[in-house]
Amino acid sequence: MAVLRSLLIFMILSIFTAGAAFGLTQESFDVRNPNNQEMNKKCITCHLKENKSLVLQWENSAHAAAKEGQVGCYNCHAADKGDEMGYNHEGAFIKAILSPNDCAKCHEPEAKEMAISHHATAGEIMASLDNMLAEVVGGMPSNKANMSSGCWQCHGSVVSLKRDKEGKPMRSKTDAPQMDYNTWPNSGIGRINPDGTKGVCNACHSKHSFSASRARQPENCGKCHLGPDHPQKEIYEESKHGIAYFTADKGNSPDGMNIMKDGSWVLGDDYYTAPTCSTCHMGSFIKLNGAVAKNSHNVGDRLSWNLRAPVSSKLNRVTFTDDTVADITGEIAPRPGQTSMAKSYIREGDRLKKVVVEKTIKSVVSWKQRRSSMQEVCKSCHGINQVRDFYLQLDDLVTLYNVKFAKPGAELVGMLKKDGIWENTGFQHKIGYTWFEIWHHEGRRARMAAAMFAPDYTHWHGMYEIARNFYHEFLPEVQELADHAGKGEKYRDYITKLLAKPEHLWIKTGGSAETMKLIEEENKLRYNQ
Repeated sequence: MAVLRSLLIFMILSIFTAGAAFGLTQESFDVRNPNNQEMNKKCITCHLKENKSLVLQWENSAHAAAKEGQVGCYNCHAADKGDEMGYNHEGAFIKAILSPNDCAKCHEPEAKEMAISHHATAGEIMASLDNMLAEVVGGMPSNKANMSSGCWQCHGSVVSLKRDKEGKPMRSKTDAPQMDYNTWPNSGIGRINPDGTKGVCNACHSKHSFSASRARQPENCGKCHLGPDHPQKEIYEESKHGIAYFTADKGNSPDGMNIMKDGSWVLGDDYYTAPTCSTCHMGSFIKLNGAVAKNSHNVGDRLSWNLRAPVSSKLNRVTFTDDTVADITGEIAPRPGQTSMAKSYIREGDRLKKVVVEKTIKSVVSWKQRRSSMQEVCKSCHGINQVRDFYLQLDDLVTLYNVKFAKPGAELVGMLKKDGIWENTGFQHKIGYTWFEIWHHEGRRARMAAAMFAPDYTHWHGMYEIARNFYHEFLPEVQELADHAGKGEKYRDYITKLLAKPEHLWIKTGGSAETMKLIEEENKLRYNQ
């Protein structure tokens, strides 16, 4: 029997190695096609020797256990004829790099939701200060290492081929396309794929198991959502939500998270002990009427504040008549039938081109509706009054940051730019870094922490550092630059009026005598000092 089995495998391998490359992606999509099934077997036989762990990941995946028929290597990796990413490999015309278009053949709703999310646009950072700091300030014209190993690994690269002088793709001895190594390997969430799509599914559903349960866990989000400017993972770990999760049983016990469950994972049904990132931002839950709220792969659906910008504003989501989607900020939501300028990026060759056009709004989801969607999740575990009061606390913190520091700071930066004192990015002066860190690091930390129940990040890593740097770094640097430019009196007058406002008066007085007396008495009682 062993001899016969070996002979059969040899015959199969010989047939497919000798045979011509076959199959378009539409044909390979048929998981019950005998030719596709045999090609999958051939892939597995070889890769068990070459990449055994890869095959084992797949064997323990939902793809391998699919009831309709196994979703194997060739089903996903087959390439269309003429695809310059494709190449002949052991009798099959395949591509190594997949895009959301490939996943959409089975997961169309998820791919559509992902395509209109902030995740999918994360690769559009070329026009941001983040890109400037990484590529120019921290990089070299001939070396993209800080981008390829840093920023692009989260945001996503523009995946590109190496090309000859005529622009034709360069290929290896085995016919495989040679990649621009600066842009690949890359699993950044907003990757710009060769077919023009944005996003990558395996950023969260790691290949080749593509596990849904992995994407539910906060550690999965921690690849990108941590660090000085957006420490959501650390914020979550400090919060009551994070404490409840990390101290809970992860299994299917009466009080467990049931985190490894296959298929749907519904708050109030499959688990109830704690929320994870995906619970609040994406997950299904039992509604008050007993119905199951649908999950979403658009992580921004339930967000009502923009907590990333220098000055926060409310977020209204609009769908235009061409079915593209955008966020429009404002306390008052726009209305269907109105027009708005809409920005998008399209791939042209190996670059992104910005396109700004006027579009007509077809439908609107206001910031109040988005907030209500998030509050529905909150009500799974909390009473409505607690939920409403929490949002009042969040709104107060964002307003405090906006009014006391962000808006005056942004106004001063605008004045410096108008007067020609702040040139280009501003990073050629220390003030550029100071202002950037106030809003991009400290300001984001404070606002995001308030939104996710992290008191230490709200104050000590947030508002405390904002205040210290605003008063003792930013304002003096503004005045110094203005003095050197011969416009010191104008800025001195502005800063004097600013600091005369009630919220800033403490800088003149150091606080009230009554407050200082209480502090000194407390120090004596607590520390005997």
